Amino acid sequence: MDEGENLYSGGFASLLKRQEKRQRRFDGVDNILPLEDTDLAALFEAVTPPPAQHYEDAPRYSAQRKWLELQVEFAGQPKILHLHAMLIAISRRDDPPPCADALFFRIWRDHGNRLVPLLTPRWMISTATTFSDRGETGAQRALGMGLSVLFDMIKLHDSERRRSGQPGRSPFRTMAKRKTFPLPFGMDAYGFRGGDLDKILLARLWQLAESDAIIRPLGFAMLRLVMSDQRSIFARIQAIKAKLKGDG
Repeated sequence: MDEGENLYSGGFASLLKRQEKRQRRFDGVDNILPLEDTDLAALFEAVTPPPAQHYEDAPRYSAQRKWLELQVEFAGQPKILHLHAMLIAISRRDDPPPCADALFFRIWRDHGNRLVPLLTPRWMISTATTFSDRGETGAQRALGMGLSVLFDMIKLHDSERRRSGQPGRSPFRTMAKRKTFPLPFGMDAYGFRGGDLDKILLARLWQLAESDAIIRPLGFAMLRLVMSDQRSIFARIQAIKAKLKGDG
C-alpha cells in the first residue's frame, strides 16, 4: 500500500511515534508510591481527599502531576481506587519500577473480588490493558488483550452507529429491497441464522478467565457486562436471531 493510501496520515510509523510519546516514563515515581507491604485492606476504608494543589502546577511529566490529576477524579472515593489508577498509569509507561507491578498484582491477588464492584467500565478496560502488558501468566496477558480489544471495538462500533440516531437496543430496520455490500478484506458475512462467531468469542474469553484466579474476577465482571447489556452489538445480534427464528 502506498503511503498516500493509508487511512492514517504517515501510516504505522506515525502511529508508533505518537505511541512512544504517550509511553514516556513519569519522573519521580518513587516519591509517589507507597511501600510494597502497605496495608491495602485499609485503603478500601480510607477516603481519597481532594488535592492540596492543582495538578497543572506540578511538573508536566512528573508522577506527582498524574497523582494529583487522579486525586481530583477519585476524591471522596476509596483510596484503593486512587492508588490502583496510579499503578495503571505508571505500568503503561516505559520502564515501570518493580514496585508498581508488585503493588498492582498484590491488589488483584488479595483483593480482586472486593475491587471489581468499585470499578467503572472505563477502569475495567484500563485494568485489562494493564494485564495484557504486564501479566504474570500467558492467560492474564491473553485475556487482558482480548477484553481490551473487545471493549475498545464495541466502543468504536457503537459510537459510529450512534451517529445514525438509532437507539442501541434496536437493530437497524431491514429494507425489503436492499443492496448487499461486501465486507472489508474480502471476509464472509456473519450468518445471522446459524452463525456462532459471537458465542465462540465469548466462550473462549470465559475459559481464559476460568484458568487464572488473579484476573478471573475482572474477566467474569466484564464478560457479564457483555452478556447483560441490551445496547451493544451482541444484544442486537441476539435480537436479529430471535426475529429470524420467529419468522421461520
